[in-house]
Amino acid sequence: MREQLAPLMRKEIVQFASGEFQLTGFWDFPIGEGPFPGVICCHGFTGHHVEARRLFSRLARRLAECGIAVFRFDYRGCGDSAGDLLDFTPAGLLEDLDAAAQLFFSETRLDKKRLAVMGYSLGGLSAAYLLSRTPESWQTAAIWAGVARPEIIRDRLAQYPSFDGYKRRGYMDYGGLRVSAAYIDEIGTCAKPVEWMKRFSGPILFCHGENDDIVRLEQSQLFLSTRNNPGDQLVVLPGADHGFSSCEIIDDLLESTVCWLVEKLIHVDVGE
Repeated sequence: MREQLAPLMRKEIVQFASGEFQLTGFWDFPIGEGPFPGVICCHGFTGHHVEARRLFSRLARRLAECGIAVFRFDYRGCGDSAGDLLDFTPAGLLEDLDAAAQLFFSETRLDKKRLAVMGYSLGGLSAAYLLSRTPESWQTAAIWAGVARPEIIRDRLAQYPSFDGYKRRGYMDYGGLRVSAAYIDEIGTCAKPVEWMKRFSGPILFCHGENDDIVRLEQSQLFLSTRNNPGDQLVVLPGADHGFSSCEIIDDLLESTVCWLVEKLIHVDVGE
């Protein structure tokens, strides 16, 4: 019989309202009483709180073991939250982010001077939005393959045969998921991640795959050039695609992110 390992974290599941939808969130707390530094994670398009290859789950566990609490949640129509992907419009996305941030900020076990936001792919756009809403609330951010120019989303979807006729149908069949016409038509005009990101003056870590052909490396480079912040850092992962699809690449991605967040949230004096 295997020896039972002592728990290094506590998990909690919460539900909260965003408009007419009930969203599901997941906390990973370190062992202890706190208050803890905290990170809110924003998943990508059609993603969820676990993400492919368990990227978010693995990150959350490592951060909790380092003493950092992590909040992950599913947007409407994603993961364990209510709704259908058809409900996932740009306006709905922002409404969900506001609701998730309100819950995150209300958590009494968090150290309000040591907070960060993290986003993957479309979640990079989401992270930029949260940073712009309350820039004084965040110490830092970490962005994986973040979308800086959201018009590339429509350009990519247009390459699929099922894109034809989406306006007439009101949706596009995206591998068995219905992507709303509102999302396709509006995401490139109402989302302004580059402008949003400039409102935050703290340091940001950008991680990007060298061979990412879905959200190309130039997207992170655009964030860097427009922010022109000497505290920012770009980690380019050699040979990595958009999904960071190898064990060694994921090891490097997680190590870079954990080290950054531990340095910025724990090994720093934020003052009184």
